[in-house]
Amino acid sequence: MKNAIRTCAQRIGSWRTLCLTAVAAAGASILPATAQSAFDVVGVRPGMTEAEAMSALTAHRPGMRVQKRSMNYNFRDGVQQINTESFLHEVWVIYDDAQGREEFRLYFSPLPSASRVVSVYRNVTLKAPPTQAQLSSQLTQKYGAPTVTGKNYADLNMTWGESGKPMCWRSNPKATVIGDGQGDITDYLRKEQAKGRVPADFSQCGVALAANLVGEPVRQLVVRITDYGAWAATQQKAKDWVEQQRQDAVKARLSKGDGPKL
Repeated sequence: MKNAIRTCAQRIGSWRTLCLTAVAAAGASILPATAQSAFDVVGVRPGMTEAEAMSALTAHRPGMRVQKRSMNYNFRDGVQQINTESFLHEVWVIYDDAQGREEFRLYFSPLPSASRVVSVYRNVTLKAPPTQAQLSSQLTQKYGAPTVTGKNYADLNMTWGESGKPMCWRSNPKATVIGDGQGDITDYLRKEQAKGRVPADFSQCGVALAANLVGEPVRQLVVRITDYGAWAATQQKAKDWVEQQRQDAVKARLSKGDGPKL
């Protein structure tokens, strides 16, 4: 089990990058429905399929450039390395025109779970910088009163947690770390469980949204949304899936063992 988890983590750093057009994957519309987050960024929210997320980004503004990163896990059967089938891990969308530069990164749940958005990252350059008071007022109107807020030098950080669910993300007045900067979600949550900060079933964890208002006036807005429960649950399922494949591969190799003629 430990070997399977370690090789999975190593594989994350060696994605195969594919440049593709923003066309919805065939058959995406027939995937089973799943709950979607109440938090969204320009209509993109955790729980969406790739097709739904790309539709929202297409409606947001024209001229997107898209890259997709696929990923697979690998393990050893004791002799050789074996790779699982690949799956969509990240979609990177960039707009860069007269309106200014804007970047989105969408992260998806791994196999064997259905592919759904589990984390959203947005970084937008503001050509007509608003004040922090103006932008924080807009954010409060959209998301309600923040759960945590604080200043980090000239920057203002605002964070919201999903109502009625445990707050499983790490935050202090100066910074909130959620999403792709968090590292291995399940490993982090296990450490927090040991401190009594996270429920035994981390699939109960809520969605977190963090906004970083850079400068005064605000020249750059960075927003992250992460569904901790969904990401952790599907990540753990993936680790169990890889470990089962590893055990099956070891059994298959041993069953075919044949010594030389003596």
